[in-house]
Amino acid sequence: MKSNEPTNRIRSLFEQGSEVPLTPDVKQEIGDRQAEAKRIVKRLAAIVEEHRQAALPLKVELGSEDLGSVIGALREHSSGKPGKPVSGSRDEIHAYCLDRLFDELVEEPSNILFTTQTGSKTIRYDAMSTDFWIECLDLMEATFCPPEE
Repeated sequence: MKSNEPTNRIRSLFEQGSEVPLTPDVKQEIGDRQAEAKRIVKRLAAIVEEHRQAALPLKVELGSEDLGSVIGALREHSSGKPGKPVSGSRDEIHAYCLDRLFDELVEEPSNILFTTQTGSKTIRYDAMSTDFWIECLDLMEATFCPPEE
C-alpha cells in the first residue's frame, strides 16, 4: 500500500556540520613579505591620495592624523569590530570623507589575491590573510603617520 505522504527526494545542500568551510591545509606563503607589503602600501597610498584630492573641493584636508584614524578603524574591523564610523571627525563632511576612505580601503584585502600551491599541478587563489593585512597597515602607519614629537 502506498503512503499518502510524498517521498522526500530533495537532498540537503549541506550535510550536518559541513556548513562552515574547512581551513586550508596549506598555509599561505608569501616569498618576500617586506617587498610584497611595500607593493601593497604603495597601492593603498594611491587610494588615499585619490581621496585627499577628492576632499579638497569639500574644503577638507586629510592629513596624517586622519589617516591614522582610518588605519585604526581598519585594525578594529579586521579584529571583528565594525570600525565605522571612523573616529576623529571634526564635522559631518569630514566624517563622510573618513568613512568613504575606510569603505574603499576595507575592501582591499579581498581584492589582493595570492597563489597557494595545493598540489603538483594545482594552484588556489586566496585573498590576503588578516595577519598580513595588519602587517601592511603597520607599515603604512609607520610610513605616512609619523609619531608626534
